[in-house]
Amino acid sequence: MSSAGTGRRIGRALLAVVSALVLIATVAGAGISVVMNQLSGNITAVDVSDNVTVAASGAPVNVVNEETGTYEPLTIVLMGSDTREGKGNGGFGSASKIGGARSDTTIVLHISGDRKSALGVSIPRDTVITLPTCKKDGKKVGGYQGRFNQAIELGGPGCTLKAINELTGLKTSNFMLVDFGGFKRMVDAVGGVEICLAKPVDDPLSGLKLSAGKHVVKGAEALAFVRIRHGISDGSDTSRIRRQQAFLSSLMRKVLSSGTLLNPAALLDLLNAATESLTADPQLADVNNLKDLALSLKDLKPSNVTFTTMPWTPNGDGATVSVNAKKAQPLWDAMKNDTSWPPKDSSTGEQAPLLRTKPESIRVNVLNGTPTPKLAKKVARQLRKEGFVVEQVDNAQTTDYANTTVQYDPRWDQSMKTLSYAAGAAVQEKVKKQGAVLNLIVGSDFTSVKKVVLNDLTQDYTAQVNTGDENFCAQ
Repeated sequence: MSSAGTGRRIGRALLAVVSALVLIATVAGAGISVVMNQLSGNITAVDVSDNVTVAASGAPVNVVNEETGTYEPLTIVLMGSDTREGKGNGGFGSASKIGGARSDTTIVLHISGDRKSALGVSIPRDTVITLPTCKKDGKKVGGYQGRFNQAIELGGPGCTLKAINELTGLKTSNFMLVDFGGFKRMVDAVGGVEICLAKPVDDPLSGLKLSAGKHVVKGAEALAFVRIRHGISDGSDTSRIRRQQAFLSSLMRKVLSSGTLLNPAALLDLLNAATESLTADPQLADVNNLKDLALSLKDLKPSNVTFTTMPWTPNGDGATVSVNAKKAQPLWDAMKNDTSWPPKDSSTGEQAPLLRTKPESIRVNVLNGTPTPKLAKKVARQLRKEGFVVEQVDNAQTTDYANTTVQYDPRWDQSMKTLSYAAGAAVQEKVKKQGAVLNLIVGSDFTSVKKVVLNDLTQDYTAQVNTGDENFCAQ
């Protein structure tokens, strides 16, 4: 979908977005007053009021709803600049040959009012839209058809915000934009980030040479991993988004680990690296607002951070895409209304986990872990009725299982999620080299098998849905 040059730029931009998200996630673990004072000089504030409606000067970013006692929901646009200009941005192409700046990867991040979940939607840079009419240096620009990532070049971050608002119906005015000046040092500050490759990669263009399996990559190698275009997946920008989101998730898990948060020196180095090239709207550039936001997110777990890509359709030119408005609308509605996504089960009111594997694709052994006779047979019948492929029905080694348990090979973690949800399994046990067949050990807490309904977007290859706790092996 892109040339080699633009392919490399998208990697830089996504990692810049990572920097912004890491900043939000880590400030809460630091010595607040001292650290925030040290960071304040790193952040550049940009007024975007020419193009979008902004909050009043000095307004807090964390606003408490007096009726509910929770915070008002917050949507932040995380942008990555591909500029070659400025300190630390060399080595990725010539500034004279690749001028200007584009927001090659953009994530619309919605943080729920209860601060317990977040939804991040990537907008493919090559999405064809009607660019908004924006103001730049007192003149009107835009108003014609072009690629989404041109908006920032037309009228700065405010024009990108306006493009998002017109595309989604949202009213965003908060943003973070980062170039790549401090990213490699940020990755080094956490001791590297774990990535996974399904196949070996040897790409002379990016310089990445790794065997299949898991690796811990640091600065330059991490950058090569997200920049790589050749010899991995289908080489498109949209396929790269999922790999980069997986990298973001892995980095977020590493940052939130006690080994990083309890190491003041590493944490300060990390935060300095994450902010030294940061530009934000005046609200988020205010260190006190940033501190309050970070503290409100202290209980946010990676498993409750969902990443997806705005559903799209190819335009047939091998280079651009168009938004699939019908499939994208539920995402924007969830953000506007601060409702959960995927939606809660209408019959139970429960929030189901993100499920991607159909029951028909899951093979399972059912084992009775209770003294109740023939319970495994009963459960097996219910599973078959819902489409699961039941292979063996037997007794477990003991009959004292209080909790229904799923034993699974880590490679079949998506199958585990579907089976666990259907059987109400409270416990999941990883068993390396167990293979494709899962074991369901029925415990005394078992009630019945629930119907599995997969969300349409989890089956859409363009949406690439994943959560922050998932491991993903790049193809």
